[in-house]
Amino acid sequence: MIRFAALVFVLPFLMSSCDREARKQAAEAAARAAKDSIDWAGYRVVNWKNHGCELVSDADVVELFGVDPKGDVLNSRTLPDQAFCLRTWNKPDWKERESANEKDNAGGYLDPQNSLILQVFSYGSDEHARMQFDMLKRDRRDTYDEDVEGVGEGALWSNTTVTLLVKKGHSVLSIALNCMDTPHDNLSKAIEVAEVALKKM
Repeated sequence: MIRFAALVFVLPFLMSSCDREARKQAAEAAARAAKDSIDWAGYRVVNWKNHGCELVSDADVVELFGVDPKGDVLNSRTLPDQAFCLRTWNKPDWKERESANEKDNAGGYLDPQNSLILQVFSYGSDEHARMQFDMLKRDRRDTYDEDVEGVGEGALWSNTTVTLLVKKGHSVLSIALNCMDTPHDNLSKAIEVAEVALKKM
């Protein structure tokens, strides 16, 4: 009976001590996680060119294009030290397209895959980026033949390369999107992609 009474007396102190230790460990873990996130954010600022696929993430692509990552075989590839990301995924009718392409009397090649290529070019200063952008408008009008209003600080569309160029600050964002069979039909989706990316730049 004396042992039981002693146990009843000591038990609350033991539980209180364990609770304090658990709170202390949780606080230390939270402090480590906060430091790691700050360190990671700092690393990304300095090494931003190695994070091209974060500008428009896999989750963004899934939402924008209604992609089933496994069923549509969503792939992402980057290039080191370049703000570059290539994504590909199958079209819903990719099997039929591949079969049609293999026939001798195929009318024209039907691409079985969609592709999205994002690249950021940093020109160091707003003025230098503006000069590069103006040069494209002046000297490459045969390629970048359409001004796009209301996107970034200026945007150009190329029907031949299905590419949207968007200026923001000292950078120019290049979005090459091939998901529609008619080239110009890609423009509206490329603008949506640009809007997602610009929020993170």
